[in-house]
Amino acid sequence: MKATLNAVHDNDLEALLKKLNLLEKIKSGELKCKFTKEIITLENLHSIFPEEGTIKLVSDSPEALKSLSEYINEKNL
Repeated sequence: MKATLNAVHDNDLEALLKKLNLLEKIKSGELKCKFTKEIITLENLHSIFPEEGTIKLVSDSPEALKSLSEYINEKNL
């Protein structure tokens, strides 16, 4: 199975987050990593993906990245 990976350049990240209505929530510390529950910041945001009609965020911690990899393999994404 071939998956599509979309990437966003750092220069365009805030515009994307604003479009998704996430920028202010991130700046105010309201959003957490799907896997580690740590607060997401602009500095530690690694991934954004849809899940069951919502948008999930993943931090750049080694634990979160390992969990993301396992999640992708489990879901065959």
